[in-house]
Amino acid sequence: MVWDFIANLGRQRVNAVQAKVQSKAMSAQAKAKAKASAKVNKGIDNAAKGAKNKATGAAKKAGKGGGGKAEKAKKGKDEKMGLFGRSKSKAPPKAQQAAAEPEPEANFGDKTQFIQVVADDRPKECVGWVVALSGPLKGQDFRLTPGKNIVGTAADADIVLTDQYMSARHAVIRYEDGIFVIVDLDSTNGTYVNDDRCSKEELIDNDRLRVGRTELKFKSLY
Repeated sequence: MVWDFIANLGRQRVNAVQAKVQSKAMSAQAKAKAKASAKVNKGIDNAAKGAKNKATGAAKKAGKGGGGKAEKAKKGKDEKMGLFGRSKSKAPPKAQQAAAEPEPEANFGDKTQFIQVVADDRPKECVGWVVALSGPLKGQDFRLTPGKNIVGTAADADIVLTDQYMSARHAVIRYEDGIFVIVDLDSTNGTYVNDDRCSKEELIDNDRLRVGRTELKFKSLY
């Protein structure tokens, strides 16, 4: 049994030595591979850098040569234009010339004309009125002034009434020389004074008028 123990111990030591030797061999092999890879990469980088520098130098040389040719062509063109009396400097556009030149002063003559418009806001004289006896505006009174007083549904009428049977400009009540006259303006449903249809009629105080279906009472102040 003693010999078996010694034999096992010897085998273990041998195995340990072999493993150590094998580990050193693998480490050396890995270092050699890494060194070789570094050399290859360095060679590739140097080759790429050289190619890049060469391409950059060629581009600069080409640009310098092209610029010189373009400058010579431009110079020759300017000289050629100078032979015909043209200026080398580009003339400014017409719009810039117009903006640079001062605008001539407007001449409206030696005298200044002044036009004054005076609006007469004074209320017109009341010479009479009409009072609505029927319709939506029943009880409302409307002033009559000297001259024409248009009666109708139009917004610009002097006496505006709400009646679907009335024309926009139905009739006109005139006051001239102390006399009131009502005139029908070719309305569709006609104008009535005291229930009598008329085209033109002189009015006296308390006459009853009908335009459309609205009845009015006329009152004279004079």
